[in-house]
Amino acid sequence: MTSETNSTMYYDRHAVQDKLSLNHLNDLLEDSLKRYSSNDKTLKQPLRSSMPIGDGNENILLNMPCVDLKRGYLALKTLTLYPNCSPSLDGTVSLFNSNNGQLLLAIILSKLKTEPVLAILGCGTQGYSHLKVFTQLFKWKKIYLWNRHIEKAERLKNDYSAELNTIEVLNDLDDERLKEADVVCTTTASEEPLLSVQRIKLGGHINAVGSFRLTMRELDDNLMLNSTIIVDSKESAAKEAGDIVQSKATITAEIGEVLKFPTLLDDQKSSYTVFKSLGLAIEDLAAAIVLHESR
Repeated sequence: MTSETNSTMYYDRHAVQDKLSLNHLNDLLEDSLKRYSSNDKTLKQPLRSSMPIGDGNENILLNMPCVDLKRGYLALKTLTLYPNCSPSLDGTVSLFNSNNGQLLLAIILSKLKTEPVLAILGCGTQGYSHLKVFTQLFKWKKIYLWNRHIEKAERLKNDYSAELNTIEVLNDLDDERLKEADVVCTTTASEEPLLSVQRIKLGGHINAVGSFRLTMRELDDNLMLNSTIIVDSKESAAKEAGDIVQSKATITAEIGEVLKFPTLLDDQKSSYTVFKSLGLAIEDLAAAIVLHESR
């Protein structure tokens, strides 16, 4: 639902799904990522801040600010990660006018060729969002879901059973069907690698978006070292991505560089491609701008 206080709009996840134009968002994201990789001085984003909650390190508060002076907006994404709670991930994105600091919009976050095969590993909030967006943007011959607790994968499958009859649940990561996937999205907070070259088809592409700390791993060393690696931010990945830092893998380029120079990867001979994303606040800023300007 949406609500309005004075001139500020508030969106829950259902309203975002209803109102967010993916085509408009794609255009804005492409422009923002190109500018980010070009060191555009009007687009500023520091590294995220992370604060453990309580005595242990499991529960975390994350803050991700950014400003787009060219468009006149600034945004702050705030996330809480509580692995033993449901939902484990919650948060908000706040959009402000960068000229006067006025709060414009707030988003409550929770859950967003020949036909290829898609696999999504992790069926929580991020897995739900990836399934929704990927099925809106692309047509898939088959979709495989996996989760440590198979009940969550079955529940996500059932949620989409009326719309899609191509979804199947994998029993485990050694299931031979996983090797059919052309694209694999990993959306977990695992500290042990889930994927290896033995589990991925040759030439496969992986979107590794779940792990975001140095202690977290979704892809093993051999897979990382035999892949062309694209990241959203070289600075963030070199300091925060356990998959990259622990494996000592080489980053090929930022996604913004690839968008700006489409032939950049033409000479790459790697067996696999990996997009390692830690998430950029400019991406959330783009989504908030699309919602605000569509009012």
